[in-house]
Amino acid sequence: MAPTSSPLTLIVATTPVRVASQDPANPEPVTRLGIGLNGTLPWPRIKADMSFFARVTSRAPEPGTTNAIIMGRKTYDSVPKHLRPLGKRISAIITRDTTGSVRKGVEEDLKKRKEKMAALAAAKTAGNVEQKDEPITDAIVVPSLDSALEELQEISGSVQALGKLFVIGGEFGDVDGVKRPLRIVMTNVVRKPEGGEEVPFECDTFWPLDYMDERNGWRSASPQELSEWVGEEVTGEWIREGDVEVQMVGYEKLD
Repeated sequence: MAPTSSPLTLIVATTPVRVASQDPANPEPVTRLGIGLNGTLPWPRIKADMSFFARVTSRAPEPGTTNAIIMGRKTYDSVPKHLRPLGKRISAIITRDTTGSVRKGVEEDLKKRKEKMAALAAAKTAGNVEQKDEPITDAIVVPSLDSALEELQEISGSVQALGKLFVIGGEFGDVDGVKRPLRIVMTNVVRKPEGGEEVPFECDTFWPLDYMDERNGWRSASPQELSEWVGEEVTGEWIREGDVEVQMVGYEKLD
């Protein structure tokens, strides 16, 4: 079982956007970190970022453990139907729905997902493909971040021990009240056509902090630290994919 002091890691992708200042005393435009547009990502699918996310969140820290990913209902719904809930992870979906419709939908998704995964496993067995002890796929529906952490702690060990804890999709409002170490794994995204000037993405949803430094109670992690957090080498260098460049960085909340 993961101890209550184990880190909670927020995973997010951001892009710098110049926006009008809301401060009458300082009307100059300011740079904010955009994270969304019209309820989805501001940029097309970025393979390097998506594959990094999948590896990091599904990679269990040790055999016999499964990571958990906590998200809001809108984030859950943004996942392609045939991939819900995400495999080899325990998904905790936060919703204020009191009718039970969200829970019912998640349970139906989970049943179909497990049936497909069982069929795939059976096919591998029939083909004499060696089956490895992998993390489980499961999902729970909860009303808040606190209840997600509590329920994950309770179910840990009853099915499989809890590995790492991640928050995804912008559900960051209540993390300051969480009594455990806080980390951020952030993908910086910029649009920079080959040989041209940087072209900002349009955003209508922003990261709550404009600066990730000691002014806001955070410190930058070294590439070596970030590599240890995610379980693979991260250099901090920019990676080009078409007209987009991405960079994976890390931050840790100061005491």
